Amino acid sequence: MLESCNKLGVCCKATEMPGDYLGPSSPEGSDEFRYRTIALKPVFLLDQLEKTKEPVVFLDVDLEFHKFPELFLPDSWPEGSRDVALFNFWANETNVTYRHTPNIGSAVAYFNTTMRAKSLLRAWAQAMAWDSNTHAPDDQVLDLLLGEGKWLGRASFGWLPSSYLRTM
Repeated sequence: MLESCNKLGVCCKATEMPGDYLGPSSPEGSDEFRYRTIALKPVFLLDQLEKTKEPVVFLDVDLEFHKFPELFLPDSWPEGSRDVALFNFWANETNVTYRHTPNIGSAVAYFNTTMRAKSLLRAWAQAMAWDSNTHAPDDQVLDLLLGEGKWLGRASFGWLPSSYLRTM
Protein backbone atom coordinates (compact mmCIF):
# COMPACT_ATOMS: atom_id res chain seq x y z
CA MET A 1 0.00 0.00 0.00
CA LEU A 2 2.65 2.54 0.99
CA GLU A 3 4.63 1.84 -2.17
CA SER A 4 1.59 2.67 -4.31
CA CYS A 5 1.01 5.86 -2.29
CA ASN A 6 4.58 6.99 -2.85
CA LYS A 7 4.45 6.14 -6.53
CA LEU A 8 1.29 8.20 -7.14
CA GLY A 9 1.98 11.07 -4.74
CA VAL A 10 -0.80 10.15 -2.33
CA CYS A 11 -0.19 11.25 1.27
CA CYS A 12 -0.50 8.03 3.31
CA LYS A 13 -0.05 7.02 6.88
CA ALA A 14 0.09 3.38 7.86
CA THR A 15 -0.65 2.39 11.43
CA GLU A 16 0.50 -0.96 12.73
CA MET A 17 -1.20 -2.44 15.73
CA PRO A 18 1.18 -4.24 18.08
CA GLY A 19 0.37 -7.94 18.19
CA ASP A 20 -0.07 -7.79 21.97
CA TYR A 21 -2.04 -4.54 22.31
CA LEU A 22 -5.06 -6.43 23.69
CA GLY A 23 -3.01 -8.34 26.23
CA PRO A 24 -1.95 -11.97 26.51
CA SER A 25 -5.50 -13.35 26.40
CA SER A 26 -6.06 -11.98 22.87
CA PRO A 27 -2.82 -12.31 20.90
CA GLU A 28 -2.46 -11.45 17.23
CA GLY A 29 -3.85 -14.29 15.13
CA SER A 30 -6.65 -15.10 17.57
CA ASP A 31 -10.29 -14.60 16.66
CA GLU A 32 -10.67 -12.20 19.59
CA PHE A 33 -7.81 -10.03 18.27
CA ARG A 34 -9.39 -9.97 14.81
CA TYR A 35 -12.90 -9.10 15.98
CA ARG A 36 -11.83 -6.44 18.46
CA THR A 37 -9.48 -4.82 15.93
CA ILE A 38 -12.23 -4.72 13.30
CA ALA A 39 -14.60 -3.18 15.85
CA LEU A 40 -12.12 -0.35 16.45
CA LYS A 41 -12.23 0.93 12.85
CA PRO A 42 -14.77 3.75 13.46
CA VAL A 43 -13.01 4.82 16.68
CA PHE A 44 -9.67 4.85 14.84
CA LEU A 45 -11.12 6.93 11.99
CA LEU A 46 -12.66 9.45 14.38
CA ASP A 47 -9.37 9.70 16.27
CA GLN A 48 -7.49 10.37 13.03
CA LEU A 49 -10.01 13.06 11.99
CA GLU A 50 -9.60 14.81 15.31
CA LYS A 51 -5.80 14.54 15.32
CA THR A 52 -5.16 15.62 11.74
CA LYS A 53 -8.05 18.08 11.27
CA GLU A 54 -8.11 16.75 7.70
CA PRO A 55 -10.45 14.38 5.87
CA VAL A 56 -9.45 10.74 6.31
CA VAL A 57 -9.46 7.97 3.75
CA PHE A 58 -9.26 4.46 5.14
CA LEU A 59 -7.88 1.58 3.08
CA ASP A 60 -7.43 -1.95 4.25
CA VAL A 61 -3.73 -2.73 4.31
CA ASP A 62 -4.00 -5.25 1.48
CA LEU A 63 -5.23 -2.58 -0.96
CA GLU A 64 -3.15 -0.37 -3.19
CA PHE A 65 -3.64 2.61 -5.46
CA HIS A 66 -3.34 2.17 -9.22
CA LYS A 67 -4.34 5.74 -10.08
CA PHE A 68 -4.52 8.97 -8.09
CA PRO A 69 -7.89 8.97 -6.22
CA GLU A 70 -9.38 12.24 -7.53
CA LEU A 71 -12.67 11.83 -5.66
CA PHE A 72 -10.90 12.31 -2.33
CA LEU A 73 -9.86 15.86 -3.26
CA PRO A 74 -11.87 18.93 -2.13
CA ASP A 75 -14.69 19.93 -4.51
CA SER A 76 -14.25 16.77 -6.58
CA TRP A 77 -17.82 15.48 -6.30
CA PRO A 78 -20.46 16.62 -8.75
CA GLU A 79 -23.21 18.54 -6.96
CA GLY A 80 -21.02 19.43 -3.98
CA SER A 81 -18.80 17.91 -1.34
CA ARG A 82 -19.68 14.82 0.66
CA ASP A 83 -19.54 14.06 4.36
CA VAL A 84 -18.80 10.42 3.62
CA ALA A 85 -17.84 8.44 0.53
CA LEU A 86 -18.13 4.67 0.62
CA PHE A 87 -18.03 1.75 -1.72
CA ASN A 88 -21.57 0.45 -2.15
CA PHE A 89 -21.79 -2.84 -4.01
CA TRP A 90 -25.28 -1.84 -5.22
CA ALA A 91 -24.36 1.67 -6.41
CA ASN A 92 -23.88 0.68 -10.04
CA GLU A 93 -27.09 -1.34 -10.15
CA THR A 94 -29.55 -0.17 -12.82
CA ASN A 95 -32.51 -0.94 -10.55
CA VAL A 96 -32.96 2.32 -8.62
CA THR A 97 -34.49 0.47 -5.65
CA TYR A 98 -31.21 -1.35 -5.07
CA ARG A 99 -28.92 1.49 -6.12
CA HIS A 100 -29.76 3.46 -2.99
CA THR A 101 -29.68 0.45 -0.67
CA PRO A 102 -26.46 0.30 1.35
CA ASN A 103 -24.34 -2.79 0.84
CA ILE A 104 -21.06 -1.33 1.97
CA GLY A 105 -17.55 -2.61 1.49
CA SER A 106 -15.65 -0.78 4.23
CA ALA A 107 -12.21 -1.65 2.85
CA VAL A 108 -12.11 1.86 1.39
CA ALA A 109 -13.91 4.77 3.03
CA TYR A 110 -13.68 8.57 3.04
CA PHE A 111 -14.77 10.68 6.02
CA ASN A 112 -14.76 14.45 5.79
CA THR A 113 -14.12 16.73 8.76
CA THR A 114 -17.80 17.64 9.05
CA MET A 115 -19.87 17.24 12.19
CA ARG A 116 -22.17 14.85 10.31
CA ALA A 117 -19.28 12.56 9.35
CA LYS A 118 -18.00 12.58 12.92
CA SER A 119 -21.49 11.89 14.27
CA LEU A 120 -21.82 8.88 11.96
CA LEU A 121 -18.45 7.59 13.16
CA ARG A 122 -19.57 7.95 16.78
CA ALA A 123 -22.81 6.09 16.06
CA TRP A 124 -20.87 3.37 14.20
CA ALA A 125 -18.40 3.04 17.09
CA GLN A 126 -21.25 2.72 19.59
CA ALA A 127 -22.95 0.12 17.40
CA MET A 128 -19.73 -1.89 17.12
CA ALA A 129 -19.44 -1.85 20.93
CA TRP A 130 -22.95 -3.27 21.33
CA ASP A 131 -22.83 -6.82 22.78
CA SER A 132 -24.66 -8.41 19.84
CA ASN A 133 -22.16 -6.90 17.39
CA THR A 134 -18.92 -8.08 18.99
CA HIS A 135 -18.34 -10.55 16.14
CA ALA A 136 -20.23 -8.68 13.43
CA PRO A 137 -18.49 -7.43 10.30
CA ASP A 138 -18.10 -3.66 10.59
CA ASP A 139 -19.49 -3.01 7.11
CA GLN A 140 -22.70 -4.91 7.90
CA VAL A 141 -23.18 -2.88 11.06
CA LEU A 142 -22.63 0.28 9.00
CA ASP A 143 -25.24 -0.96 6.47
CA LEU A 144 -27.78 -1.22 9.28
CA LEU A 145 -26.97 2.27 10.54
CA LEU A 146 -27.32 3.76 7.08
CA GLY A 147 -30.59 1.99 6.30
CA GLU A 148 -32.53 1.09 9.44
CA GLY A 149 -30.77 3.76 11.49
CA LYS A 150 -31.71 6.32 8.82
CA TRP A 151 -28.23 7.81 8.53
CA LEU A 152 -28.61 8.10 4.76
CA GLY A 153 -30.84 11.09 5.47
CA ARG A 154 -28.54 12.62 8.09
CA ALA A 155 -25.37 13.15 6.05
CA SER A 156 -24.35 13.60 2.42
CA PHE A 157 -23.01 10.38 0.91
CA GLY A 158 -21.10 9.59 -2.22
CA TRP A 159 -20.90 6.09 -3.63
CA LEU A 160 -17.41 5.40 -4.89
CA PRO A 161 -17.23 4.01 -8.43
CA SER A 162 -16.22 0.40 -9.03
CA SER A 163 -12.66 1.45 -9.88
CA TYR A 164 -12.15 2.43 -6.21
CA LEU A 165 -12.51 -1.14 -4.92
CA ARG A 166 -11.79 -3.90 -7.35
CA THR A 167 -12.42 -7.34 -5.95
CA MET A 168 -12.23 -10.82 -7.37
